[in-house]
Order: sequence, then C-alpha cells, then structure tokens
Amino acid sequence: MFRRSTSWARVRLARCWRATAGSRIYLLALVMALPDILDALVGVDLNSLLPAWMPGAKVATALAILRLFVRAYATKLGEVLPPRPPGGLR
Repeated sequence: MFRRSTSWARVRLARCWRATAGSRIYLLALVMALPDILDALVGVDLNSLLPAWMPGAKVATALAILRLFVRAYATKLGEVLPPRPPGGLR
C-alpha cells in the first residue's frame, strides 16, 4: 500500500514539473534580474506603502542585506554550468 502511494505521488510530481517547464525559464530570469530590481528599490521611500506596524528602517535594512546575498547567489549561478569544450558542442 505504501509503495502505491509513493509511486502515485512521484508521478504527480513529475507531471507538475513538466507543466512548469515554460515558467522555469521566467523564474530563472527573475532570479538573475533580482539584484538589479533590489538596487532600484534603494532610492524608493517605502514608508508610505508599508503598514503602520512595520517600521521602514527595518525593511530597508532587510532589503540591503537581501541585495548582498542575492547578488552573490546570482553571480555564482552563472558559474554552475560546466564550460563548453573547446571544439564546440559534441
């Protein structure tokens, strides 16, 4: 019984993965563009957009820290792919 339920879940997960094939490209593009988006948010005053219980200074600090981490992640993401062989594609 347990084996049948895990195979059903695995098939369902594979179907979901295939269904998101097109949107994965857009997600990767968003991750690659996120450092530039966060850089653009530096000059924006978010106090008028935030609720009263959320201080703007803490949000600005969180965005600054997130900017550093995302930039490091995005630069490492480009190095994940192996380099192409010198003779071109195989």
